[in-house]
Amino acid sequence: MSGKTPFHEDLPGIAADNFEIATRSCRSCGEMHALWPYIRLARVSMGAPSSPLDTVLARLIAEGRRSVLIAGSSDTGLLGLVARAGGGAELDIVVLDRCPTPLESCRRLARRWSLPISTLHQDLTELDLRDRFDIVLAHGTLRFISSDRLTDVLARLRRALRPARLFLLHVKNGRRIAGDLASRTREDYADWVIAELERLGISLPEEQGAFAARLRVHAENRERREGGFSTIEEVNALLTAAGFSVCQSLEIRVKLSDRMQQVATQLSQRRYILIAEASHLPSR
Repeated sequence: MSGKTPFHEDLPGIAADNFEIATRSCRSCGEMHALWPYIRLARVSMGAPSSPLDTVLARLIAEGRRSVLIAGSSDTGLLGLVARAGGGAELDIVVLDRCPTPLESCRRLARRWSLPISTLHQDLTELDLRDRFDIVLAHGTLRFISSDRLTDVLARLRRALRPARLFLLHVKNGRRIAGDLASRTREDYADWVIAELERLGISLPEEQGAFAARLRVHAENRERREGGFSTIEEVNALLTAAGFSVCQSLEIRVKLSDRMQQVATQLSQRRYILIAEASHLPSR
């Protein structure tokens, strides 16, 4: 246990747990929850960034903001991030997702950590909470919401915040995956993940061919979600329309596997943490 934080994620174990829950519980998630911890392990996509989001969260919690809504969670990564940022402080954490798999994963891990949390099985398009949270954290969530519902969902998140409290949003912009790059990435994605897991000595949860087939499905779904925002100004405009005032925009750097970093560079992808304050607007 030396060197581990009190809220250390045993990611290989969590990956196996998540896969078991997902194959039993997921219905329309396109393999997302079955695969996500393995994808984090392989560094072909990014989980919760360790910096500067953890630093921002730790500062906000230290200032007395203790009630946190995690608005969408693929696995336990964001729960771990919030718990570590809290540094042992007594927190009121609610994890929301429209799929039961990450909620069960978070409950299991929270029990191991003796960390009290609540889970909310709900789609953000139906969220109707008022003046409840000090912090709302959305990490990559907007790419799973149709463009015609984005402003409404952001307004719902604003209403869930207490006045003058903060919304933390991780978002990336860049071009869509298309043409030859799309076909090459789709074919290679499964090989990249499996090769990296083998290098790390991580056992696959099922026969390799079946696991590769799941990864190919995920890669196709990923193509449709990438490139939803071409510039960060588009995101700022959405936040303003939903009643937020953007206080700070922090560009972040992440460590992806070499091959996925090459793809990200070709797509001109840039990643940001946006900190926005909820204006106290009349309910609509």
